[in-house]
Amino acid sequence: MNYRQLQAFRAVMEAGTVVGAAHLLNISQPSVSAHIANLEHSLKIQLFIRQGGRIIPTAEAHLLHEEAGHVVKGMARLRRLAADIQQLEAGRLVIGAYPALSSIVLPRFIGGFARRHPKLHLTFLPEASMRIAELVASKQLDIGLMTMPAIDPATTCDLIFETASICVLPLDHPLASADVIDAADLRDETFIALGREDGSRQAVERSFEDAGVHVEPRFEAHFSDSACALVAEGLGLSVVDPFAAERWRGKLAIRPFKPYVPCHVYLTRSRTHVPSLLQETFERGLREFLEETFRNDPAASYRHS
Repeated sequence: MNYRQLQAFRAVMEAGTVVGAAHLLNISQPSVSAHIANLEHSLKIQLFIRQGGRIIPTAEAHLLHEEAGHVVKGMARLRRLAADIQQLEAGRLVIGAYPALSSIVLPRFIGGFARRHPKLHLTFLPEASMRIAELVASKQLDIGLMTMPAIDPATTCDLIFETASICVLPLDHPLASADVIDAADLRDETFIALGREDGSRQAVERSFEDAGVHVEPRFEAHFSDSACALVAEGLGLSVVDPFAAERWRGKLAIRPFKPYVPCHVYLTRSRTHVPSLLQETFERGLREFLEETFRNDPAASYRHS
């Protein structure tokens, strides 16, 4: 018993004749007759009685008709779903990302991706990097995006993008007119530091030490988006990743910071997880999006200087 045999059976039941069924299915009459004969042989049930060119359904055929309809419709849905999957239109993704990437950059990418894949179902969880690593290891996320590499043997982790940290200042700050903010420029400024668990915190502190500048942060923010919000309130300056700063364009002055302080995006997933074609397309597209969006950032020219 196969899909075409069931299709032919339902068509004969609905049309009442082999000729009508052939017209419904757009196949030849002999093909319809062959499908019916093969179905009867497979089921070992007589479905139709042939009388002088007429075809009369048996009681058994009436019993099977409704169930055959469910099967045919289910198989049709499976065929459509398989085609959607093959064309990368359908699928489910569960993604976790650290807050700075989640504030505007990742939603912007997801917006374009979802429009290109209209049957995508996506769950998006902003979480701290350490929590993302835990969720990936326990297979609660398909993709985790973190600021630091995961070291859990249950996961794989790849650096997919690196760019430069930037300095954010109030729009009316005297340093806002500078092309580049050097660590030494912050000697007498009120500084807003990121939390000590942030990977860039130590690098920023080293830049001050190398410049011979003692900076005692007055404020500390766990996330870079929160640091930007404090800067917007006129409470000081900060050095953050460019992803969080995107949400504050036009509200803050955003300047390259020297020396180069790297910002990383690591992609992690469970070591036993087999990515779908849709997930592979998402990951590849995200890499390209980050490169296209941030590769021409003025801060990038100060890399490793």
